[in-house]
Amino acid sequence: MDKDIEVERKGLGTPATRAGIIESLIHKDLIRRDKKNLLVTEKGNRLVSIVEDKFKSAETTSEWEMKLAKISSGKVDKEDFLREIEDSIRDLVDRYKNNLNE
Repeated sequence: MDKDIEVERKGLGTPATRAGIIESLIHKDLIRRDKKNLLVTEKGNRLVSIVEDKFKSAETTSEWEMKLAKISSGKVDKEDFLREIEDSIRDLVDRYKNNLNE
């Protein structure tokens, strides 16, 4: 629980962003409303099952949110940030390719 509180303090899932994220997920048919509940759809389940854990973790999202804030204040270079993400994705794709070739 403490970890979740720390992540929220760093900008993940704040009330200011939460509503927009939820509406976007509904619009993309990844979740749906059921009275007061939000339920994952079949499409949402399929997406979550194929995405690498690193890219769906609260820690990664929080880290990226903090870097984006630093980019907006000029403390981090946008191109460096994007290169880090691209490198992570390339590493992941290479790992999967190597596993398929074995």
